[in-house]
Amino acid sequence: MPYAENEGVKIHYEVDGTPGKPAIVFQHGFLGRLQAWRDRGFVALLKDDFHLLLVDARGHGQSDKPHDPAAYDMRNRVMDIVAVMDAEGVRQAHFHGYSMGGTIGWATMIYQPQRFLSWTIGGSMPMLDLADAEFRANEDFDAYYSNALQRNPDVKAADEAGLQDRAALKAAHAERAKWRGAEQAVRVAKAPILVYVGTEDKPHPGALRSRELNPNLRVIELQGDDHGQAARRPEVIVPAMLEMIQSVSVA
Repeated sequence: MPYAENEGVKIHYEVDGTPGKPAIVFQHGFLGRLQAWRDRGFVALLKDDFHLLLVDARGHGQSDKPHDPAAYDMRNRVMDIVAVMDAEGVRQAHFHGYSMGGTIGWATMIYQPQRFLSWTIGGSMPMLDLADAEFRANEDFDAYYSNALQRNPDVKAADEAGLQDRAALKAAHAERAKWRGAEQAVRVAKAPILVYVGTEDKPHPGALRSRELNPNLRVIELQGDDHGQAARRPEVIVPAMLEMIQSVSVA
């Protein structure tokens, strides 16, 4: 069971696909695990042509779960990804993140842009919404988590299996709400960006507006999809990813 280490925090990851092929790093959403990428069909569609690095975010899955909110500073999360890449000898990779994983993707554009060749980001927007940010900063986590247990069978199964540490998740949730760098990240990004979002998902309007920030950013709208449904559309997203990746020349 492979682990990478970032300043004493162990990050669990798994490798799939074909060694020697271009690498893609996958980062799941909040309350999720790396297994989601297999369950949703992304691994099956990409494993023959890519070296896949699936990462359990700190606080999630089988990675370490610190309880200090400061441990979830966005730079720490980015360096977790870099630690995994270094452990596997991957100098540059394409990035694919959903929801919280998408937020981490925005942050890589600031803290480690030289390590990434393209970004695919789902269920997240870079446009700063002050009202939403304030709401998240003051959100009752226990109520949020109880609701997630009721509406998300994956979260419920992980909780019942003892894989969820609520104190760690609360710390991660609180620290993520403070980060305000996504919009600037997109403005300065040089590599191509693919954003996908359901039309019934809250980030949809902001995702559309993000096209104004960077000419290398493309948005795919998934008609009628909410946040959960949009995460399960590899048949739409993978072909667009491949088109973008094929346009990138590896330095």
